[in-house]
Amino acid sequence: MLARLSKLSARLACAVLAITIGLAVNSVANAQGNGGNNNGLLSNRVVGGLVINPEGVLNGEWQKLDAKLLKDLATGLTKVDADINRPGRRLISVRGLEAAIKSAADAGQPVPADVEFLAGMQRIEYIIVSPETNDVILAGYGEGWKADNSGNVVGVKSGQPVLKLEDFLVAMRTVDKARQDEGISVSIDPTETGVQQIQKYFQSLRTQNVSFNPSMATDVQQAMGSHNISLTGVPTDSRYAQILVAADYKMKRLSMGLEASPIADFPSILEMAQKKDANNIGSMAPRFWMECCYEPIARNDEGTVWQLRGPGVKTLTEESYFDRDGKRSSAGKSNKFAIQWAENMSERFDELSAAEPVFRELRNVMDMSVVAALIAKEGLLAKANLSIPNIGGQNSEITTPVWQSPKTIPTSCSFVHTSRSWIVTASGGVQVDSWAIANNTQTVADLATQAGSITNNTNRWWWNAN
Repeated sequence: MLARLSKLSARLACAVLAITIGLAVNSVANAQGNGGNNNGLLSNRVVGGLVINPEGVLNGEWQKLDAKLLKDLATGLTKVDADINRPGRRLISVRGLEAAIKSAADAGQPVPADVEFLAGMQRIEYIIVSPETNDVILAGYGEGWKADNSGNVVGVKSGQPVLKLEDFLVAMRTVDKARQDEGISVSIDPTETGVQQIQKYFQSLRTQNVSFNPSMATDVQQAMGSHNISLTGVPTDSRYAQILVAADYKMKRLSMGLEASPIADFPSILEMAQKKDANNIGSMAPRFWMECCYEPIARNDEGTVWQLRGPGVKTLTEESYFDRDGKRSSAGKSNKFAIQWAENMSERFDELSAAEPVFRELRNVMDMSVVAALIAKEGLLAKANLSIPNIGGQNSEITTPVWQSPKTIPTSCSFVHTSRSWIVTASGGVQVDSWAIANNTQTVADLATQAGSITNNTNRWWWNAN
């Protein structure tokens, strides 16, 4: 938020402390319904080093994955079919994936690595219905994988995160919730009490005719207190939810200048204002959020081949303000620095997400939710005469790993100085409107040819295109 200080030389805003969350994954729970507390590839419950305490507070502490855990992960990742190391278009049989999950559950074992990491696929591009084999096929680029120093499982060549089974299960199981009014979203907001307290603090400064200086940051943070994390549409204790929160945090940190940009020429909104010596950037808070950004989904005439197109994610902005009761309202406009920052992030999303894997992870889960919505809306399972109770959640014994639910985070302030004032700002969120994307389609005559052959010459549930 950005506080109004019309008679002070400082304009100050506070936002949550944003911490990047990488990835750390437990195997999908087996038929005993152990809630994910099994001996999967990575049993560490710290996500990308971020500690969430039992009360759900993101306290800013960091915990590095120990060397033994990383070694065990690397060893586990090598126990897969050698063909996974061949880069190129990879195809996944949903029917085969369903059977692989059931096989592991029947044996009382965690799913193997190739199932857990969806055969190294990095993005779903095509959805193909195959009535002849009673199957739905997912196709997209895949390659061999490795664990980086943070425990992220990424492609050997690309360094980009691979898809995770547990995220796919959450996307498929929450498809109806995603259609509801609130949909899938995350928002991090100050409490009404916190806003009231910070307004009183600023009023006391005005009364005393005291100008802001950086030494007051701690007082401001204490007055504001913690921000609340609101999640809708997906379980708050899922990895999917952690990705939403993580991406929002990282966006806040970059927009506020709380950490240096990982790519060149990507200044924070504060640095942009300082460079222009912009003392009048607006008295309200520029709010940034990310949402789905796809071209119309391509389809063939028969509705058996579908293609996701477009960047997947874009960043938007608007100004908001808080009234005396601490309630936020939209101002219905945006300042030029906020617009420029949002456009810069959208245009350079691929470059930024290559440097910050959490943004690529966000696009992955958005893709999965769009795929789930498309499958449901178009009745693709019925077209294939395919039943997937383990993936779809009808078999309640197949559970996903349980993560600590993020609930609150302490306020943190960032500021820069222009010739006449101090400026600090930022807020944000994530929206996943998967059904709106699934409703926007376009027929493409040669789409089946573009998708290529789906012939499976192996006895696996996944295979490489010829």
